[in-house]
Amino acid sequence: MINALGLLEVRGLATAIEAADAMLKSANVRLLRQWRTDPGMISLVVEGDLAACRAALDAGAAAALRLGEVVSRCEIGRPDPDTETLVDAMLRPPETAAAPAAGLDEAAVLARIAAEPGGMSLVDLQTVFPFVGLNRGWLQAQCRAGTLQRRRGRYFRAGGKP
Repeated sequence: MINALGLLEVRGLATAIEAADAMLKSANVRLLRQWRTDPGMISLVVEGDLAACRAALDAGAAAALRLGEVVSRCEIGRPDPDTETLVDAMLRPPETAAAPAAGLDEAAVLARIAAEPGGMSLVDLQTVFPFVGLNRGWLQAQCRAGTLQRRRGRYFRAGGKP
């Protein structure tokens, strides 16, 4: 059960980081999640008791105004269970598609990456394999499995030289 929620929407990444830092330092709250709502707009959600959420929002809004712009802010004390359900659904991280799309020849993709001494970016790979649904989630899963390595935005075969 959530005691109180504080929501702060700001414009700009540096502004969001500064606001989140101020919010967490000023009151006994927990940052539930941050996410980008529009290009350049970031929402921060904190949870704690009502007074702590208010203090955190005041501090976060003041810090955000020094660097950028506060788009909106909201405190919700003792949210209704339906509101909690809505917030929980919004705060759940987006699911990434780690499974390869139908038609993706994994061996061909891995061989092509191995053939490039300078590695390949996702855009390079999508140019070579345009219609197979190659996605970042699959590449990240390959990195976690140890098949690929990622350096400076480029993918290499594990053990390959940059």
